[in-house]
Amino acid sequence: MPSFSIDLAAERIVEKRSQKNFEEVVRCFATGCYRSSIVMLWTVVVCDLVYKLQNLRDMHGDVQADKLLKDVEKKQLDNPSNPEWELYLLNEVVSRTKLLEAAEHIQLQGLQKLRHLSAHPVLTGSDLLFQPSKETARANIRTALEAVLLKPPLFSKKIVPALVADIATNKALLISTGKLKSYLEARYFPNMPDAVELELFRSLWKFCFKLRNVETDAHRDINIVALGVIYERNPAMFRTAMDGDRTYFSDIGPDPQLLETLIHFLAEHQALYGSLNPAAHILLQGCAAGDINLKLKSWFQHQSFAAHLAALDSETADAFDDVSEESWALLLDESESEGLLQSACQIAIKNYGACLSYDDADKRFGRFVAPMLGKVDATRMTALLKEIDKNSQIYDRRRAKIDHREVVAAASNLSVDTSPYKNFLANV
Repeated sequence: MPSFSIDLAAERIVEKRSQKNFEEVVRCFATGCYRSSIVMLWTVVVCDLVYKLQNLRDMHGDVQADKLLKDVEKKQLDNPSNPEWELYLLNEVVSRTKLLEAAEHIQLQGLQKLRHLSAHPVLTGSDLLFQPSKETARANIRTALEAVLLKPPLFSKKIVPALVADIATNKALLISTGKLKSYLEARYFPNMPDAVELELFRSLWKFCFKLRNVETDAHRDINIVALGVIYERNPAMFRTAMDGDRTYFSDIGPDPQLLETLIHFLAEHQALYGSLNPAAHILLQGCAAGDINLKLKSWFQHQSFAAHLAALDSETADAFDDVSEESWALLLDESESEGLLQSACQIAIKNYGACLSYDDADKRFGRFVAPMLGKVDATRMTALLKEIDKNSQIYDRRRAKIDHREVVAAASNLSVDTSPYKNFLANV
C-alpha cells in the first residue's frame, strides 16, 4: 500500500479557502517548524468546520447547521478572548451531524490539546514551550485531513435526502452500475464515516423495499443500484447491521411489487437473505411460488445451489412455459459459475423431452435447448438425443429440420455418435 502523501491529499481538500490556509501548515512542516504547524493546523480545522456549516446552511437550507452557527457565534461574542468556543464547535459538530467518527473526535480533541501546549508557555515544565516531534505533527496533519478537510459538507444528517435527490436528478446520465459507482465514489464515498454509510444503507433499504409512493416508485431503479453499490463496499458491516436489527429490515410488507424487487436484489446479494427473519422468508417464498421466473432467481432460498436446481428439476414441464429467455440465460450463467452447468442443462433436456405438441417443441427448443447447445457435455448430449428420438411431437415437427441441424453440429463437436437415433436423423 502506498504511503500517505500530505501534498497529494492537500490537493483534494474540498473547501478552497481551507486548501489555501493549509498551505501554511505544509510550509511550517516542511521547514521543521512542527510547533507552528500544529498551531496553524488546529486553526484550519476550526475554520473548515465553520465553512462546512455555512455551506450546509446556505446551499442546502440545513436548519441544524444554522442553529449551531448561531450558538457558536453567541458563545464567541459572550467571551471574545476565550477560545473555548472552538472546542464547543468540535463537540457540537459531533453530536449534531454525521461528519466525524468517535475515534476522529478523540483524535481532534488531542490536536486541540497539542495546539494549546504548542502555543502557550508551561511555567512548571523544564521547557517553557512544548516541542512536538515530526512524527506527531505528521500524524495530526493526516488526522485533520482525513477526519475533516477531505470530507464534503454533506456528511450531516441531510446526507440521505441530498444523495437520493442527486442521483434521481442525474439518473439519465448514470445509465449503468459502473457509472453510478464511479460517481458515488468521486462525490460521496471518500472519507465517508461508517455511521453515514449505515444510515444511507438503512434509508435506501426503506425506499427500495418498504415504501410505495409516487417518489419512491419513480426512482426505485436507481436507488436499488445505489444500494447494491453501497453494500458491496463493506458487506460484513452491513450484514452485522442487519443482524442487529432484523425486525426493521424484515418488515417488508406484502406488496407484490416490493417483494419481487427484493427477490431480484437478493439474487445478486444472496447472503442478505440470512439476515432476514422467518416472516420475511415466508413472504418471499410465497411471492416466488407464484412466478416461475422469480422461482428461477430464488436460489438464495436454498441451502446450496445444487438444492435449488434439484427443486427446479421437480417442477412439471408446464410450469416452465412462462420462463423468459432472460431468466433462463441467467440461470445457466449462475449454474456455470457454481460448477453445476450440466445439472441445469439436464432440466432443459427433461422439459424439452416432455413436449405434448409441435408448438411446445418449437418454443422450448428456442428457449431452453438452443442456448445450451454449446455448453452441454457428451453425457447430456446423449440424453438430449434420446429424448428427441422417443417423442414424435419433437422429431416430426416442421421446424425440426432446422433446429436439429444445430443439435447434429453440437453432437459432432462432442464426437457423439447420432446414428443410433433413427427418428431424430429421419427429419434432419
